[in-house]
Parts: sequence; structure tokens; C-alpha cells
Amino acid sequence: MNLLPLFIIILVIAFLTGSDSLFYLAYVLGGIGLLTIVWMQQSLLGVQSRRRFSARAFHGEEITVELDVANRGRWPLLWLRLHESIPLSLHVPNFEHRVVSLAPGEKTTLHYQLNCQRRGYYRLGPLKLETGDLLQLTPDKQVVFGAEPFIVYPRVVPLRKLGLPSQLPFGDLPSRQRIFEDPSRFFGVRDYVPGDSVRQINWKSSARAGQLQVKRFQPAIALHTVILLNLNDEAYSLRGRAAGGEMGIIVAASIAAHLIERRQQVGLALLGCDPVTEYTGLQVISPAHGRDHLMRMLEALARVEMAPTVPLTSVLPQANAGLGWGSTAVVISPASPHLVDSLLQMRRQGFHVMFIATDSQTPFRRLQGELEQIGIPAYWVTHEREMDVWR
Repeated sequence: MNLLPLFIIILVIAFLTGSDSLFYLAYVLGGIGLLTIVWMQQSLLGVQSRRRFSARAFHGEEITVELDVANRGRWPLLWLRLHESIPLSLHVPNFEHRVVSLAPGEKTTLHYQLNCQRRGYYRLGPLKLETGDLLQLTPDKQVVFGAEPFIVYPRVVPLRKLGLPSQLPFGDLPSRQRIFEDPSRFFGVRDYVPGDSVRQINWKSSARAGQLQVKRFQPAIALHTVILLNLNDEAYSLRGRAAGGEMGIIVAASIAAHLIERRQQVGLALLGCDPVTEYTGLQVISPAHGRDHLMRMLEALARVEMAPTVPLTSVLPQANAGLGWGSTAVVISPASPHLVDSLLQMRRQGFHVMFIATDSQTPFRRLQGELEQIGIPAYWVTHEREMDVWR
């Protein structure tokens, strides 16, 4: 509705007729129009918004998002339309919508749930706020608040054992080099000597021997494990691409969590695409231990996506760079005859190698026989239930 033509017509008639009532009506319409223009120009200047939520979540969690919208301005908002965009994988429908009115200094809070059933890197928002005057004298005004990142970690399947033969250990290996003593490898007791830690005293043995006895442990050397995940979509079959890639991510996350829980040093090499950095190729996270390092690997696995890139065989030397003799490499990739020579070369270089195929449409059995002939265990994991061998 545009008051300007009506205001001009009434004003002209008032001049022609000399009617005080029409002059008064013209002044009222002009005042309403001017007040409305100023009001709408100032209406959204004091609006503030804030999201309160946990920016990271584990698979299967439900996260509550609290969206605060406050009017810090001097003008009331007779109506304010809130429209929050949400990824469809986390919320159905993919938006939250509400219309409210806010007095100066008033705040409203919008709550919604995120159902974290699919790993990934998401963005919550943007939030669009729109308002206008009741008479529609001016165009509606709107302001947009930016989106915020939200990460869902991949599913981690609890593992108790990895079902590997003893000649293919993960992590620490017994050694004659006394680099450090491993407290998980109890070896016996010996007499106490000054300088020994009180924590190492074996009180039961001391009571039997009549003098202080301290625990002895086998020395060990720390070896690393690197998990190589191939997400080059050209290596996967068309039908098994999506499920095989996601299964590979679950397997990598589960093995990484299992080894970190056992205080092992674990690294991660991903051949795929990171949509955040827009980098496509090999991404390497050097071996380390601790929960913070595990969260870093899980975040990388949450963000990575399949993409056409270089073959895995061409980047295996780069992925293994810096690993010492006797370290373990877990290769997760579609079964391919071209991998046999590369994995055999890794074994000859002193690595313990384990191969896991996750594409249900690739010829695994033949490759499994060839790998086991050269001492490389191979597993075919196309569904989560097939990880039971490690539970």
C-alpha cells in the first residue's frame, strides 16, 4: 500500500475546498508515512542472534540447538519472521520457521534437535530474519546471520581384538634394547635399590622375601601404525562405491580408536577430498597417541569425501614415509590385482601389512589368496556385522 498518491489527492482537495478536516487527515497520513519509514530503517539495526550448541557430535547422538534472537534496539518489532536453514541429513524438514514479536530489550529462543545419524561436515544456517510494517507502506526488511560449522564423527565400533596372528602385532614389540620398560609386560621382581620409584614396589613379594622387592618389566620399543584409507572413487565399483567408502571410514575410525585406547601411536593417510580445504589427494596425519590425536583423526574422517584422484599404489611410498622398520600398515581399499606388488614391496621393506577390502562388488577372494601366500592377512568387510571377528 502506497500512501503518497492518497496523501497528494487529499491535500489537493483540502486546498480547493479549504476543509480543515481534510488538512488534518493529510497531516495524519503524512506523519504515519514518515514515522513508518524511520521505524523500518531502524527496525533491524539492534537485532542480535546467537546459536548455542556443541559443535562436534558422535554418531547416533541427538544435539539440541538453542537459537537466541534479541531486540537490542529502541524500536519494537511488531512481527519478525525467523527462518533457520538446516542440513537435511540432520533435520527433517531442512529448516526451522517461526514468527514472533519483540519489544525493545526482549529475547526469544528457538529450540531444535539434530539427529546425528550420518557423519560429515555440516553448516547450520544461515539464519534469515525478516520484518515489515503492518500496513505494508514500505518494503519488508531482512538481515542474514551467517552459518556455523558442525561436525559429526563417524561411527566407531568397539573392538576388543583385531584377530591378527602374533607375527603381525600392532604397536609395541618386545626388544632387547632397553629403550624403556613397558608396564604392561610384567617380567618378575628384583631387590629394591635406591632411586627406584615407590610405585614399583611389589608389597606382596616384599612381605614374603622380608625385604623390599620392585617389579620388573620387559623392555619394549615403540612402533607406529598407519591406517591408509583409499577413497579414490575410480577404484570402486559403481554399485559398491557409496557403501564401500562409508564402510571403509567406519573401519578406519574403529581401528584408530582401538589402538589409541591401548596407548599406541597411530597415523592416518587419506586419499580423497577435503571439502573444507578443497584439497584433493593424499592427506597424512603423522602417528601420535592420546585422545586429542584421536579426535583429530576422527574429524578428518568426518570431513573426507570420495573423489577422483591418483591411484593408491602411486602414493603408498609417501604415506609410509617416516615409518620405522617393523611398523604396521593397515590398508583399506577396494580389492585390486595392482595392489599385490605394492603390498609385497611394503612387506619386503620391513612393514607388517594388513589389507581390508570394503567394496562388495570387487573380486576379493582371488586377491585374498594371493596376499595370504605372501603372508599378508586380508579381510572383506562390507557390513558392520563382518567386524565381529575383531570384537
